[in-house]
Amino acid sequence: MGTGSTERRAYHHGALREALVDAGEALARAEGLNGVTVRRIAAACGVSAAAVYRHIAAVAQRAREIMARDMFARLSTAVGRPPIDRLREVGESYIAFALAEPQLFSLVSMPMTTPPDRLDDPNAADLVRDIVLELEPDGVVDEQRVASRMMLAQASAHGLAVILRDFVPDPQARAMLIAGVLDRVGVGLEA
Repeated sequence: MGTGSTERRAYHHGALREALVDAGEALARAEGLNGVTVRRIAAACGVSAAAVYRHIAAVAQRAREIMARDMFARLSTAVGRPPIDRLREVGESYIAFALAEPQLFSLVSMPMTTPPDRLDDPNAADLVRDIVLELEPDGVVDEQRVASRMMLAQASAHGLAVILRDFVPDPQARAMLIAGVLDRVGVGLEA
């Protein structure tokens, strides 16, 4: 993972995409979404701004994949637990990532004008969907209910993460709010 300096450095032929994404990640970690500009990424890699445009989506994708890896790692400790408990772990992981990596987190839901050239791997949305599908009655999948449950889980975790990051600095208050809100979300998901 590229967490090094964003000073101008050479890249090896054929590795421009990786060099640009590394530079974008380093800028994101240092300055958040505002630091991830085409000009700054290009300058960090010693290339023209035109060379960067099609790779910007990959920087946001890397942030999502780092977050998703954290989620999968956290879920490895919840094997065999009920789906609601595992969704709670995913929500807590999402919030923990937002609080631990606020600058990188700012890229997770960055608006995209150009989609990345591949699917996220791992993919947090697929993880949430797989767990939500376990809440469906045997043999019956209501796609509208699945989509609504996914949106409830994702919107709740994202909204809570942003509120805690921006307005609740006290760790004890954060822990209390996370527990209370995720308990209520769990009730809603089971309904």
